[in-house]
Amino acid sequence: MQRFGIRRKTLITLLGVAVPSLLAFSVLIIASTAHILQENASRRVRALADRSALELAELVERSRTTLRTMAASPELSAYRRAVADGDRRGIAATLPRLEQAFLGWQRLDPTLQAIRLIDPAGNVLVKVKEGMPNRAAGAPRPPYQLPAVHYVGGRDFFRSALTLPPDGILVSNLERGKVDEEESFCPAMVRFATPLKLEGTTVGVLVINVWGEQAGRLINRVIAEQEGSAFLVERTSADSARNGIYLFHRDAACQFGNQTGSRRTIFDDYPREITDAWLTSDHGIARDPRSRDILAHAYYSPYNRPDRGWVVVVNARRDFFLEPMATIGRLTALWAAVVVLVVALASVVFARSLTRPLQAVVEGIRRMGGRPEERIDSTSTDEVGFLAGEINRMADAIQQQAEERMRVEEQIRTTEKLASVGEMAAGLAHELNTPLGNIKALALLSRKELARGGCDPGALTADLDDIADQAAKCSGIIGGLLSFARRSAGRPADHDPAELVREALALVRLRAEQQQVTLRFEPQPSLPPLFVDADQLRQVFVNILLNAIDASPGGNVAIGLVPAPEELTITFRDTGCGIPDDQLDRIFDPFFTTKEVGQGTGLGLSVSYGMVQGMGGRIEVQSRPGAGSEFRVVVPWGTGRETNE
Repeated sequence: MQRFGIRRKTLITLLGVAVPSLLAFSVLIIASTAHILQENASRRVRALADRSALELAELVERSRTTLRTMAASPELSAYRRAVADGDRRGIAATLPRLEQAFLGWQRLDPTLQAIRLIDPAGNVLVKVKEGMPNRAAGAPRPPYQLPAVHYVGGRDFFRSALTLPPDGILVSNLERGKVDEEESFCPAMVRFATPLKLEGTTVGVLVINVWGEQAGRLINRVIAEQEGSAFLVERTSADSARNGIYLFHRDAACQFGNQTGSRRTIFDDYPREITDAWLTSDHGIARDPRSRDILAHAYYSPYNRPDRGWVVVVNARRDFFLEPMATIGRLTALWAAVVVLVVALASVVFARSLTRPLQAVVEGIRRMGGRPEERIDSTSTDEVGFLAGEINRMADAIQQQAEERMRVEEQIRTTEKLASVGEMAAGLAHELNTPLGNIKALALLSRKELARGGCDPGALTADLDDIADQAAKCSGIIGGLLSFARRSAGRPADHDPAELVREALALVRLRAEQQQVTLRFEPQPSLPPLFVDADQLRQVFVNILLNAIDASPGGNVAIGLVPAPEELTITFRDTGCGIPDDQLDRIFDPFFTTKEVGQGTGLGLSVSYGMVQGMGGRIEVQSRPGAGSEFRVVVPWGTGRETNE
């Protein structure tokens, strides 16, 4: 049974279309999803940074509000009036009440680390720190001649606060404050200071220390640790020691590197192009080229300055926004596998539905090859059924054409054979005339002898033998011509190739004598027989010999047999005029002839070529104008036998 490659080709074609399409679609889906997730993550991370900066601003603004509220409290108003009255005892009397008020405010707001009242000279008159008052001690100090907790008049922060306008607020750096009189540092904090004015004169400075841990908690809760990190960076272009330091970070060891001695800054951890953006622009988002993390930043300045403030940075890990991609990738791969499986099954079903009727068509065509009367049995009504019907109709037409062609070819062969007989008729008449004349003369002589009554039995017997010989010669001539002219069933059999050549030479001998052409044939001894149709091959030889004789008047024609393992070559070499090059390719065409009108049909070589092809052989020709021609009839030894068997 013939196995078709349609199933394999269909499967390969469908998979070749489906798999690349699925891959392209999957890549497109994954890339689009990744892009969407990245855009959404970028917006979210930027929103986190912006919101964190806003919450820092709210923390700072709440501390400012607390400081303003304290500055406007009745206790500080009483302090201003006492200073305005120049009443030292009145000033001293307000200080205990301020101390109690500071303690109450600190209990209400746990973010307050310390509250201080400082006179214009820098003497700390009242201080409450971490829920405990710090008592003033020592000798009275000008300008109010009161004892002080300690002295801060030499500090830049205090001096800057004295120059502020009414209701102005000074904000310090966010740093770890140094513990008074000690080398240790307390937790991070920021100081807020506002001047206390009375009729344009500064009568003191109110300072609050706010714990930085609230800002630290705010930063640490911006993003979950498994999703990334957030940190607060200081931007201070005028102070290289502080510019780029970490103020808050999950890694506490790198915070306030300028004070703790770690010296670690953002420049140690991130590329310069990213850190430059943090220290120059208010908002932005970037991708870390090393880890592909998303980095969003937002700038806030409690000092209302573009070159000094705090930068909130949110570092979202790549998995933060690509985590859904794993699920999407698994689902995409699963559906791709399902689609590929469905396509494979569909291709197999489709191929089987196509190959089964095609198999029936092929088997039918194969049967028709052995038996032309066979036809394809197909009940299908689709395209394959239509194809089977068309093949059946084509087979009917081909069979009719083959029968008609065989009939026409047989007629052509008969016509050409009769034409050859006609060409040889004149020579045969002359050939018959001599023996017939001898018969007539011998008969007349015998009759005269009988009439005289002097018949010699011995002479009469000799005359009768001569008459019989001459009659036999005439019978042989007529028999050869009839044998050549009669129609044959065309059955191949074993024949001596040399004998077939001799029979053909006998048929054209008179034609050769008329044209004064010498026929030369020297057969090789012990050649194996040819399994061919003798009548057809003999007709081929006669056609070629007649053409050679007509082309070589006064010349000669040499016939040779050249055996080979698989085939026998019969050569016909003449000394005629040859064939022009422009006609050499046309000599086997039907009705092509170089003879004058009435001298030939133009079918001899065409018919001969067809008969030799039918034997499985071929006719080859070589010719040069003026140098003669050579025809080679090549016939396989056993082609006919193999076909017959």
